Amino acid sequence: MNLYRTSESGLVAVEPLDHGATTGLAAALLRGPGGALGADDVLFVTTAVDDGKATAIGLDAAGDAVVVGAADGEVGSAVVTDALQRASAVADGSYDALDERYEGDSLREAHADYFDREPLAPDAFNGDQRVRLVGPAFAGDAIDLARFLSDREVPVRPVRVEAFGAPTTDEFLVRFASVDGDDRAEADVEGDAVDDDGDQWVAGTDAAGSSSTATAASDDGTVEGADDADASAGPESGEAALADADGPTGEDGRGDDSDANEPLELPVLLEAVSEGVQDRLVGTFDADPEDLVSIERGSELLVRPDHPAYAGGVLRYRLRVESDGTVEFAVNIYGGSEAEKEQMRALIRDHETAIESELDYEVAEGYDGFHGTREFASYDQVAAAEIVDEFDRLVRFLNPRVMRA
Repeated sequence: MNLYRTSESGLVAVEPLDHGATTGLAAALLRGPGGALGADDVLFVTTAVDDGKATAIGLDAAGDAVVVGAADGEVGSAVVTDALQRASAVADGSYDALDERYEGDSLREAHADYFDREPLAPDAFNGDQRVRLVGPAFAGDAIDLARFLSDREVPVRPVRVEAFGAPTTDEFLVRFASVDGDDRAEADVEGDAVDDDGDQWVAGTDAAGSSSTATAASDDGTVEGADDADASAGPESGEAALADADGPTGEDGRGDDSDANEPLELPVLLEAVSEGVQDRLVGTFDADPEDLVSIERGSELLVRPDHPAYAGGVLRYRLRVESDGTVEFAVNIYGGSEAEKEQMRALIRDHETAIESELDYEVAEGYDGFHGTREFASYDQVAAAEIVDEFDRLVRFLNPRVMRA
């Protein structure tokens, strides 16, 4: 979406700044108490600025650590490596270690105030870590490294930022857009990635609806929140959620045939599936399902059960939506100590036969998880409802076995 400013002679297009004119952008993005960097709102625990680059260790609403690496110009592999090192440094850190880094009085209280929620228990902080990379352009080796790490359960998400208009001192008007893992430097510097069919995709969705706008470094130095696409979903089930997201429902709860078969953009699909999954999880775990379910990297949905039977969240449920109509449903073992991982591996070994025969899923070598795939001709309301049903089947198959173990 183009940006314009008003003038006496009419609307004037506001052009993005060249990369050479964005000096100070990285520092401006990470100034203040926190910010929504590409719709990923974080509270900054500590920040550092160094020669055109800036990094921050932050916390999301669930208390998980988010390490942000930003650059004034092109983000290279060095920025990725630096962010990864910082993530590694805090991976095993306790709440007290994070609180020592925080310059304010109490990190727990600041976190509760920032996200307008009840204070988390100290042991709820830093249960997981992920990396966000922010910059106006990305080198090919940085994209390759981010994709390599993400495929190996280290979530690294590049977020492109466009800075518009002549900056006033050190303030910028910015717009964020996710970067597809298949983007290379040639495609990313000038525009969005193009898939094999010629359609433009940004993190799995069409480019027309992918961007959000925010103001970086306002008067008080904060980064204002980005506007997310509104994809509301109903509370009854995956089917109702999709019907509400796309139009009125019919007697069967899926809307009329035209609504049910209307293709859905990936963000709408995932939000509706997330709503349906959250509804199905009510009563399954003690925690609020909204605190357990998250959408990651624009194409994945994760459920992290924070329960002792799950080794405190080491075993997690996951689905990944691909642009070719393939959805992968999986259970992964991630994080925690080696003893906790082995506890979950033993659970999978004990139920390998049932996993393969009843679920028709494949158990990974080393028993570090299992997965299955489903094919859909298109992503519409009916497909989304079936995705919710399959994910619910996965949880209801495994959860009783975990609890008994």
